[in-house]
Amino acid sequence: MSAQSKVLIIQTAFLGDAVLSTSMVEKIRLESPETHVDLLVRKGNESILGAYPHPNLRHIYVYDKANKWASWWSLRKQLAKASYDQVFVVQRFFGMGLLSICIGAKKVIGFDKNPMAWFFHERVAHDFGNGLHETERNTGLLASWLGKTTYQPRLKIDDYTLPIGVESKKYLCICPGSVWETKRLPIAKWIEFIHLLPVDQPIVLMGSPNERELSDHIEAAFQGQERTIYNETGKHDLLGSTYIYQQSLLAFVNDSGPMHLCSAVNTPTVALFCSTVPAFGFGPLSTWNRVLEVREKLACRPCGDHGKKNCPLGHFACGNQIEAQDMLTAYTDFLASRGE
Repeated sequence: MSAQSKVLIIQTAFLGDAVLSTSMVEKIRLESPETHVDLLVRKGNESILGAYPHPNLRHIYVYDKANKWASWWSLRKQLAKASYDQVFVVQRFFGMGLLSICIGAKKVIGFDKNPMAWFFHERVAHDFGNGLHETERNTGLLASWLGKTTYQPRLKIDDYTLPIGVESKKYLCICPGSVWETKRLPIAKWIEFIHLLPVDQPIVLMGSPNERELSDHIEAAFQGQERTIYNETGKHDLLGSTYIYQQSLLAFVNDSGPMHLCSAVNTPTVALFCSTVPAFGFGPLSTWNRVLEVREKLACRPCGDHGKKNCPLGHFACGNQIEAQDMLTAYTDFLASRGE
């Protein structure tokens, strides 16, 4: 491509998916620094993508799913004016595939599972379930141009302050929530784990406003005790929450958006996988990370590509059988890695 070429990356899925797409932006920055990159993301994800710390990311377009076709038509008109050299369609649904071929780009590259794939200039196999990480899958869209080297997703949050009393790099961040019930470690397990921790280990509970009840249950279990627990769930916007993850000593998270945010700011992470499995390609990427899951091989796990509202068999063994002692071991192993 010519100097100062323009490309568009389309990823209008959930928060974690959008965060992982910054690995593509990072690859383009490092391997084709003259290229200008635009992103198209779902409404609600634009603020956190704005925390990508380099100027090669020029513009973030927003798709409003609540006003689906009105937003689609408006985007078509805006993007057609941009005259893109290449468009990379990470999203695998019809609407974004159709949009990509209607904006006059010189070249459209997307996954073969997109319903509009036959109209793309280049189709890339979407390998799922074989252990390939999502960042590697996405990098496959860039491979014919820049090769297969994969980079970490990248965000950097500045100009925020921690809650009063919370000291940087001293606290554990615990995020007990997830959009899907079967991705959530049972609250009783979080409480059991916290009981095993040293009494002087500060804890910050985090999550979205919809997850406040989960954190309230944990906080209530330690009322009147000497432990220092800050319940910050639902009190911060997306950037502020990510800053709290960024400044934590270590984060304990489910297979959820906060795990990917921790990867992007390189926070040491312990990820709990209940009904889903790391082989789907969505594990933690921080320099220090640990995945914990049920020790026993369960015939019913995984029960789907995504989480479910409840366990189809009613026993939720994939969550109930994760050991709090294994969580403590991960904590002590991390401290040992720091020489503590």
